Amino acid sequence: MRTAFGYIRRSSYKQLENNSVELQKTRIREFANRKGLIVPDEFLFIEDATSAFSKRASQRKELMRLKHRMIESNVSCVIFSEISRMDRTAYTFVQDFYLPLSRHMTDLEVFTTDADDSWDPNNPQVQLALLLFRQESEIKSERALGCLMSVLENETVKRPGSSVPYGYDQKNKQLVPNNEADVVTFIFFLHSWGISMNKIASTLNEASIPSPNGGIWRTSTIENILKNPAYTGQIVWEIRKGKKKDTYTFDHSHEALVDRFLLHLINTNLKLQKEYGRLETPFLFLNKLICQQCHSTLETQNGSTKRNGKKYLYQDYVCKCCGYKLDMNEVHSSLFPRVLRHVQDITASEQVKERTVHYLSAIEQVLEESISNCESDLDKLNRKGCIAREQNDREFEFLVMDEQRQVLRLKNSYEHSQDVLADLHEAIQSEMFFTRFDHLLESQLDNAEMRLIILYFVDEVQVAPQRPARIIFQENPLDHLVSSPNG
Repeated sequence: MRTAFGYIRRSSYKQLENNSVELQKTRIREFANRKGLIVPDEFLFIEDATSAFSKRASQRKELMRLKHRMIESNVSCVIFSEISRMDRTAYTFVQDFYLPLSRHMTDLEVFTTDADDSWDPNNPQVQLALLLFRQESEIKSERALGCLMSVLENETVKRPGSSVPYGYDQKNKQLVPNNEADVVTFIFFLHSWGISMNKIASTLNEASIPSPNGGIWRTSTIENILKNPAYTGQIVWEIRKGKKKDTYTFDHSHEALVDRFLLHLINTNLKLQKEYGRLETPFLFLNKLICQQCHSTLETQNGSTKRNGKKYLYQDYVCKCCGYKLDMNEVHSSLFPRVLRHVQDITASEQVKERTVHYLSAIEQVLEESISNCESDLDKLNRKGCIAREQNDREFEFLVMDEQRQVLRLKNSYEHSQDVLADLHEAIQSEMFFTRFDHLLESQLDNAEMRLIILYFVDEVQVAPQRPARIIFQENPLDHLVSSPNG
């Protein structure tokens, strides 16, 4: 008996509970017996939960592996249970699988279990069947999109079907926090203090906390959690159809595990890292030390060595212009306690909190005026656009449209700043920001945490040999968190 391959495709996870695979396998084996063929278990390729409509043939891993195995083993016969298992795009199976194989194998035979003759892509009936399967898939896709959009646009926000985020269970299409919710909050809290995703993963693994899939934590898993808006109580859903994309965003659709203020802190930390250098560095005052003599920024020098199994640390801040070095540990032991005492003083001060609220209110007023000016500019541009259309002046109309886009982008940025400001107001009123620094003097701080405190509260430190260092503190602890309207 001749050997043949078999290919089985299950289109979605909804078919996991039915007998789709077993049914296709039975059909393929019965057809093989009628044709005097044998299909060994190792010659059966199963493509699980893969759409032949949204994925072209070249994107289906098992189908491509089948093609290579047929060439390697020189077995030129393959059986599909039906044409719909091959393709639902009407053409990619022929382009990506059939034609490349036929160039290698002149005796290629492709069968479906519902026809005795070998499958021929040039047969008009075959071409019609492929087109009908494509049309059927398009209709199903339209229905699914319509159903999904109606769910999203419903007054009662219900979450459409998809995987449930770690830290939640789903009850009546609503997300409800479960026992893992505290782990999610812990991840965001650590990252808000500058702890890297890799270190967070290591910390969770050391604590023997299982990951979402029950295994070990990886950096990519932490990153996916940090990027998921669901943890702030939002549903964000994108529906694509061709090049068009509709985005639906629903705030407060379920209980949040993370305050949005933590997200602002995380984004601020990224900006600070970009401006002043990495957070997890032994040089806590990297790019913050300024020479009092030549006003240049001190550089870092790490000349640490290892001899006879013992490590010797030689870490210095260096002024390349004046040619002097400051021992890193001496700088830190002298300066950092002063920074901590300053932070403790101002975060416990009611006057500082009041000044911070006034500071935010002043920025809010500027933002409101800026948004009002943008709206006024847009009204004027709309009138200019009407005149351009009336006079059929296309060049002028395009210029007006381009300016409208620029003003809209500016208005959107101001409105985004308003949202950030609202979150900061709430964080100040609820004591969320200042209480982060309550017990710093008693805490064992990580390098990243110490460096962030310096970046938040210290503007610069003026240093020189045999002179006392002068610390210039930030006027407002929220300066880095707020982007001013003018930049």
